[in-house]
Amino acid sequence: MSRQVIKRRSRGFICVNAHPEGCQLNVERQIAVAEQAPPGRERAPRNVLVIGASTGYGLASRIAAAWGYGARTLGVFFERPPDEDKTATAGYYNTVALDQRARRDGLLAAHINGDAFSDECKRQAIEIVRRELAPLDLIIYSLASPKRVHPRTGTVYSSVLKPVGQPYSNRAKHSSP
Repeated sequence: MSRQVIKRRSRGFICVNAHPEGCQLNVERQIAVAEQAPPGRERAPRNVLVIGASTGYGLASRIAAAWGYGARTLGVFFERPPDEDKTATAGYYNTVALDQRARRDGLLAAHINGDAFSDECKRQAIEIVRRELAPLDLIIYSLASPKRVHPRTGTVYSSVLKPVGQPYSNRAKHSSP
């Protein structure tokens, strides 16, 4: 089995690939912070669902819940694993690191890698929650999805950050009321 050589690939100032060791270090650093300064436990969440759990606020929230409160977590995300000529996404490597550490520390950290909007992903999440995490104490929605397709109608929905009541337009001349 050959080992993949990872070379930095960038578009402008944005890195478009990920390194598993860097992602693991990122997760370990966040866990260390959560362990060093645990919040008050009198109202600690025990069972947590994080939708959009593999990077950014979702990953940090999941780590804080698990290592700060000892919560059992389910993370839902959509990440690409590595293939022969591409690295995985950073979120994929983050989740691998989180999973390894959770197993070592005896924490329940369930995962679903799929389209959070799909009926199948929703069914899987409900099944895991019923079996392992009921009742949920906390749900965190941190999904970064500018477009989504309704699983039954095929309608495409776009989301944007804009002032309430103001139109949005971009270079492609699309607008949103």
